[in-house]
Amino acid sequence: MRMCIRRLAGAAVALAVVCPAALATVGSASAAPARAPGRSPVTSTVVVTLAHGADLSTVSGPRKNRLRAVVERLRQTADRDQAPLIRSLSAATARGEAEVRDRLWISNSLVLTATADVVAQVAARPEVASVVPDAVTLTPAETASANQVSIRSPEVWSSGDTGAGIVVATLDSGVDVTHPDLAGSWRGGTNSWFDPYAQHPTTPTDLMGHGTGVTGVMVGGSTSGTAIGTAPGATWIAARVFDDAGRSTVSAVHRAFQWLLDPDADPNTADAPRVVDASWSLGTGPGCDLTFQPDVQALRSAGILPVFPAGNFGSTTSSSVSPANYPESLSVGAVSATGLVMSSSSRGPSTCGGRTRAFPDLVAPGGNVLTADRYGLYQYLSGTSVAAPHAAGVLALLLAESPALSADQQQALITGTAADRGVAGVDEVYGHGMLDAAAAYAAGLAPPPPPPTPAADLGLTLTTVTGSADPGATASWQVQTTGANGFTADVDLSVTGPATSVATVTLTPRLLTGGSGTSTLTLVPTAAATAGTYGFTVTATGGGLTRTADGTLQVTAPPPPPPPPGLTFSTLGNANPPGAGGTADDADLYRWDGSSYARTFDASLAKLPGAANVDGLDLVDPTHFFVSFSGDVTVPGLGTVQDEDVLSFSAGTWSVYFDGTARGLTSSGQDLDAISVDGGTLSFSTVGSVKVPGVGGTADDADIYSWDGSTFARVWDASVAKLPSAANVDGFVRVDATHFYASFATDVTIPGLGTVQDEDVVGSGAGTWSVYFDGTAHGLTSSSLDIDAFDVG
Repeated sequence: MRMCIRRLAGAAVALAVVCPAALATVGSASAAPARAPGRSPVTSTVVVTLAHGADLSTVSGPRKNRLRAVVERLRQTADRDQAPLIRSLSAATARGEAEVRDRLWISNSLVLTATADVVAQVAARPEVASVVPDAVTLTPAETASANQVSIRSPEVWSSGDTGAGIVVATLDSGVDVTHPDLAGSWRGGTNSWFDPYAQHPTTPTDLMGHGTGVTGVMVGGSTSGTAIGTAPGATWIAARVFDDAGRSTVSAVHRAFQWLLDPDADPNTADAPRVVDASWSLGTGPGCDLTFQPDVQALRSAGILPVFPAGNFGSTTSSSVSPANYPESLSVGAVSATGLVMSSSSRGPSTCGGRTRAFPDLVAPGGNVLTADRYGLYQYLSGTSVAAPHAAGVLALLLAESPALSADQQQALITGTAADRGVAGVDEVYGHGMLDAAAAYAAGLAPPPPPPTPAADLGLTLTTVTGSADPGATASWQVQTTGANGFTADVDLSVTGPATSVATVTLTPRLLTGGSGTSTLTLVPTAAATAGTYGFTVTATGGGLTRTADGTLQVTAPPPPPPPPGLTFSTLGNANPPGAGGTADDADLYRWDGSSYARTFDASLAKLPGAANVDGLDLVDPTHFFVSFSGDVTVPGLGTVQDEDVLSFSAGTWSVYFDGTARGLTSSGQDLDAISVDGGTLSFSTVGSVKVPGVGGTADDADIYSWDGSTFARVWDASVAKLPSAANVDGFVRVDATHFYASFATDVTIPGLGTVQDEDVVGSGAGTWSVYFDGTAHGLTSSSLDIDAFDVG
């Protein structure tokens, strides 16, 4: 995924976001950089956004209450949703493979620095909506100018309204707080400037001049003898989205939006701005990018109308940009000093994010606008980037006169009083027309119509999305219904899915009286249920309304019952395990019964040559077993067999069970290294990282294949199990499709278990590893006693 942010003060002003390659390759084994022993893992930083954001649709009331409710609801949702994901990263964090750098409640996101494997695992989780790189590069641009007379701001000033008492905010390159037209109107204090990069943590700073110019158009004074600001009596605060090098990150922009909602980190104080201008856009051209829609929606829910420039990608249709084309944004196009739309001003239509109204919403001066510059100087700016702060300044004038205006009322006033331009009526070039401060102010003086009575509504939530249980165990959810705006009807609950063969479903109670209440949903997987994920939908019906909520049942498989104590095995070299007498041979078989070792098969008595070395074993009973050898061997009564063959030994008689050469195993890397025979199917591992005929994908010498008498198949993929590339299975016993035992040719670090040695046997049940036999603890301490083939029970 690539993301770009472009500043909109002229064709040459750009904020380009340069992102890494698409994340689709992050989790693949081939894409992961090699890690040298002892070195730190290779990591990247991403923004992980969860799927279920806070429901802000029911937030209402006075501004202070709305702000507190929005912040608290966003924080509570983030705390609830992010905790399971953070817990799931604990093991990776302990290994130094992951670090949660920040928790963003405004977008329900985490800023995560992690290895490619960890990022891929996070991206695959069902509660994760997106994982995007956290990387941005910004490029400065040239500037130009405009005036206040054309939007009739002086007529509002003459009434005594200059925006006094209203706080506006700029999200841009910063602001030069020393400029004489801006210094006196900065709110000051520790809650009036935010630098997410911590390069200028206490004092507003602007190394580019763009943010200073935008702020000047909004609230600049008249020290030069010319009034440059639309609301010169308003107070400003600011947050940077660019660092000193002109770069930015996705997480920095999220943090800047988040800061706007609660600058002093105390939701009980109403210090958020009333107006926000962000004069930039996403992308190197027209498009729809919803990265920051949750942030803009949160501002809107808090009663703040976010103002964005329409973009400088005209003059063709459908040339809009984001975030201006979000339905929650007020989008502003640009006109020149002649009042005609500028050829560069972007146009509609746009349906981005569910937008249904014309684009842009209106136009404002955007050609040669005189405004503040750094070092107490002045500059001329052109483009939609300077058109937008005119509209933001007019909003400050309206709010100074009518502080109770909602965001919807502000939008209706500023668009409904715009002077029509272009074709008659609202269009996709001028929107509602030219910004008219005096007309909007006059309309705002009239008593607003009473707000419409909100319709009765019903909310439905599950306390968690996913529950898990073994067959016969119980997974439970709390189903909550919440009546709003006078909804008091009885609510009937029902569940669709999963199938009755998977789980039995119970809702207690099914009927919730009075609209609001809680029911307990239980799902009990049946004995026939196989491990996997099963979706279901809870439906609430009442009062003419229907609401649904989706959930997931994760059926887990319990580990198989442990086999009878015991292990039959062959050693790597000519060495007896402790307590086993006689002459050792690396084709001998030994048994551990839980307390002592004994030889159960003596290769010399079977007349096997000294070079014979068993490297695969499946024990049927004490006199019948299957074996493979690590090299070609001459077997009495049978002749020469090769290291890709499997032999059967029954009551002293040898026979060929599987002829590897005849089945296409002709290379040395396809020699068999571990075997398990079950119901006529042979499961095996090869000695090298070589695939067997007819099997695709990337080979690994820890992969397990099967032969069913006609075709080969891969039945276990070591890369999916996150085993290191050095892992080489040299012993294998299949129990069922999800349970097996294995030993390895060398020491191996297993996810969730740690390092196991080449004399150990481990078990895997439904993806969970455990140690079945600890060779070191039972005296197998030399390299010649490493386990080379085994069977359990």
